[in-house]
Amino acid sequence: MKQLNEKVAIVTGAGQGIGKGIAMCLAKRGVKVVCTGRREAPIQQTVAEIEELGGQGLAMTCDSADRARVEEVVKAAVDTFGSIDVIVNNGQAIVPSAPVEDTTYENMLAAWQSGTIGSLNYMQAAFPYMKEQHEGRIINFASATGMFGIAGQLAYGSNKEALRGLTKIAAKEWGQYGICVNVVLPGAESPAAKAWAEKFPEEYQKQVMLNPMHRFGDPEDDIAPVVAFLAGPDSCYYSGQSVIVDGANSIMP
Repeated sequence: MKQLNEKVAIVTGAGQGIGKGIAMCLAKRGVKVVCTGRREAPIQQTVAEIEELGGQGLAMTCDSADRARVEEVVKAAVDTFGSIDVIVNNGQAIVPSAPVEDTTYENMLAAWQSGTIGSLNYMQAAFPYMKEQHEGRIINFASATGMFGIAGQLAYGSNKEALRGLTKIAAKEWGQYGICVNVVLPGAESPAAKAWAEKFPEEYQKQVMLNPMHRFGDPEDDIAPVVAFLAGPDSCYYSGQSVIVDGANSIMP
């Protein structure tokens, strides 16, 4: 079984926020990281920072809904670094909030294509390589928005719950090939959270104080190390699980 520093990972949405934090955390632990995103400049910056630390990275633009491009990214990872061991499906389009009756088909499609369908694309593209080496780690990303049914978030939340279903079914089917599939539900200081804080500072501060730790998680210091565990050899018997990383914020009273 490979040690973490022997692995190659693809991290989607690696140009900012949680995705960038994960990419940097894995690179610091010796993982070769393929950073993807829809915009070139941010992922190039992430790779530049990885290389400044002495790590190895590769930046490739990709819309995860584009199956042909996803397959190119996976092949490039194998051609460049020799294998594909870890897929981190973090990237997700953010769509406008709306009540159920006003949620548009276009917003539902955008959420699902970038989330559940995009994650499935990466999983299926990486599967033959992981099956052949009889080892692989897939880490998907869901949200408390779907788990607890946050009003006004149908497109985003339903997609995130579908990702949890995808994770459990893949874990059942692919366990025989040594592939572990898990899903992380983060509570982090993401770019979206920061934008919300600027727009609604009082509500933001109220939510911060409701968290038992009185803060939201840092993408690299709080969320990414959990992903590193799920990507490494110590998680070889841990699969099909929803891992909530939010400082106990989601525990019901």
